Parts: sequence; C-alpha cells; structure tokens
Amino acid sequence: MTVRELKGELASIASGLELPQLEARLIVEKVLSLDAISQITRADDEVTGEDAARCVALMERRISGTPMAYILGEKEFYGHTFIVTEDTLIPRPDTELIVENAVRIARETGARSILDLCTGSGAIAASIAFELDTDVAFSDLSEKALEVARLNYGRITGREGDGRLGNLFEPWSGSRFDIIATNPPYLTETWWEETEKSVKAEPVMALVSDGDDGLGIIRKIIDSAPGYLNRGGHLLIEGDYRQMQKCATLLSFRGFSDVKILKDLSGKDRVAYGRWN
Repeated sequence: MTVRELKGELASIASGLELPQLEARLIVEKVLSLDAISQITRADDEVTGEDAARCVALMERRISGTPMAYILGEKEFYGHTFIVTEDTLIPRPDTELIVENAVRIARETGARSILDLCTGSGAIAASIAFELDTDVAFSDLSEKALEVARLNYGRITGREGDGRLGNLFEPWSGSRFDIIATNPPYLTETWWEETEKSVKAEPVMALVSDGDDGLGIIRKIIDSAPGYLNRGGHLLIEGDYRQMQKCATLLSFRGFSDVKILKDLSGKDRVAYGRWN
C-alpha cells in the first residue's frame, strides 16, 4: 500500500466526519512523520503493513469520538504547541481571550504576581508567563493534569513553574496575587449531555460544575478570591455565554469594581472580570 492509497482508505473510514481528508492527513503525519508537503512528494512510497494498521486503528478511535488532539497528543494554543492527554481539557481558541486580557491588564497595571487556577494542561499559565517573561503560579485538583501542566510550562517558558496540587485556593494559603485567571468547570449536567461526543471524551471533572446554573464552582472562586488578591488586583473568569451576565453580577455583589464581560470569537459572552478594591 502506498501513502496515497493509505490516505484514501483513511478518508473513506472517516467519511462521516466533517473533514475526512484533513483527518487522514493528520494521522498519516502522526504515524509516518510525513508533513503535508512530504505526503504529496512521497505519495507513491510504500507503507509497511504495521504502520498502515496503526493508522487505521487511530482513525477508528477518531470516528468513535476520541478528539484528534488526544490522538496526536498535542494542541496548538496561543502560538505554542501544548501536550495534552485524556487527563486534561483540550485548549480552545476562545480561551485565548483570557490570556490576551490577563496580559493586557498586567502590562497596564504593572502586575507581576499571577495565578492560573484550575490550570488543566497549563495553557493559560504558560502562555501568560511566556508573553510577560515572568513566572505564573498554577494549580489543579487533578494530579495527572498537574503533571502535564508542569511539563508544558517548562517546555514553553524554559523554567520550572510553581505548580501545586489542591482544590481551588487550598494550595495558596497566605499567598496574594495581582491577577487570578481561571477556566473552571462551568457546565451544568444538562449542558454537558447536549455536547458532542468528542467533548464527552474530555474529563468530566474539568467540565461539569454543581448547581442548576453551572455556577457552583465559580461562586466559590468569586467568594474566596478577595482573600488571595492584592488591592487593585483582577479576577478573570471564563464561563458559558448563558451564565456570564450572572457571573458579572456575582462579581459586583462581592465588591469587585470595573466589572466587564468580554466576547469570544463567535461574538458570545465568554469572560467576566473585575478589580478588587
């Protein structure tokens, strides 16, 4: 079997997916280490039976609902390539909004101490740290996710990060920060049930919160954050567009000022933030 024939077979298997040709190219690149150009110039190269079988097995995982990022073991985010595993959420372009604005606020206010709460893969922490050339602390409840975050932080920044294990602010007793950024679990059980199969392959504990509105964990963060923020510090929270107005109200009620809501790439409310006075 040639590279061309293998890609045709893989695309046929993936015919029910939106972009079967792209899916086939990515898997061939993963297994055969052939980039897009090489797959064209070496289309008539023979592929071993073992490699062809590996490609087919990966495509079968893909059509069963496994996200391509988990198959490849990596995902692009904010100009960097992050390692991802099935223990971490897959970084999404909309989350770049929280990075962009944390960086902007840090540059405008001179903030230097920053925390990424519920870090997952470490995408937020490492991206902010790289942009500002400063250290960013990060933590997660999942030990396996934290291992990935530490690895990504070191790869992206070239430094060993202060990554701690624990629930929300538990690892940060006695610490205060100028900026706290977080992409916590915020889906309701109903919203999670409505998601596509690939989303359901991601860790549920990183997606689903408690409460009918999905704001259970966000409420805890907003309530506790002032005890970990310096005066004038900012809290930035990513959530679902259906809850951002309520999230902004919670920030205001807790005493945050200059509360704002930011829209994502599709024009939906995605991030709420405010300043602690």
